[in-house]
Amino acid sequence: MKRLTVLSGKGGTGKTSVSAAFGYLSRSRAVLCDCDVDASNLALAVGAKNIQSGEFSGGSTAVINADLCTGCRKCFEVCRFDAIKNQGETFKVESMACEGCAYCAWVCPADAITMVERKSGDIFSAQTRFGSAVVYAELTTGAENSGKLSTQVRRMADDIAEKNGAEIIIIDGPPGVSCPAIAAATGVDYILFVAEPTLSGISDLQRGMEMAQKLAIPAGIIVNRSDINEEMTAHIKELAQKAGVDFWGAIPFSHDFVSAIRNGRTIMEETTDSRITSVLEQTWQSLLTRIESKK
Repeated sequence: MKRLTVLSGKGGTGKTSVSAAFGYLSRSRAVLCDCDVDASNLALAVGAKNIQSGEFSGGSTAVINADLCTGCRKCFEVCRFDAIKNQGETFKVESMACEGCAYCAWVCPADAITMVERKSGDIFSAQTRFGSAVVYAELTTGAENSGKLSTQVRRMADDIAEKNGAEIIIIDGPPGVSCPAIAAATGVDYILFVAEPTLSGISDLQRGMEMAQKLAIPAGIIVNRSDINEEMTAHIKELAQKAGVDFWGAIPFSHDFVSAIRNGRTIMEETTDSRITSVLEQTWQSLLTRIESKK
């Protein structure tokens, strides 16, 4: 079983649209995995119908037992996050402000403070309208540990892929090179960067390629909206050649991407523009060959 992660240096490049298109082309041979847990939307494009869901706890919060609290103020004095508030003769914890460091529990002489797990998000497994399984998650508002949640989503996708005998897992990663992106990319067979021909897009792409190099994972690039600045598109191709990164092709700007998202469909189902479909089909077939050849 192989794993492909689709990343972008910045948001809005079309990463999810490309991931959904690959899912449509692969059908039941693939399991789709949305690791962009802060803004999960892959399921919308593939018409996912939920099969099961579960809660995820990625951290803990302090809870003060008012019956045991002596009001000594030690927890209040050590909390750097202003999460502990006075409540008459005792104290209480505001869970949204608590960072779960457990310092207050450690200094409490009355053992009135305990650390309890708190919900960080929900994980869903579903079926796409074209036959493949999809795993995605939604981070709870204000929650952190999205890197841990991304890892948990990948584990569930691995389990489903093994159970279904899938050939490949297509991971739609989060933008950037932060912890969630690293969690989505670590240990995969190939990273595909979806780039846009802008100054910020190129700068962020270079950081992404550096990350792939440090992770020792082969990578490639596909440019979206390539015709909005053909000079920069050519520059991205040059960067790929110099870095030893595969350059798979360029997709022209099209309003069909917006229509596809609005209608909850993949770009392959929405557009009749062969300039788009041919590039995605050729890229997908070339990627499969490239990944299969990886020792």
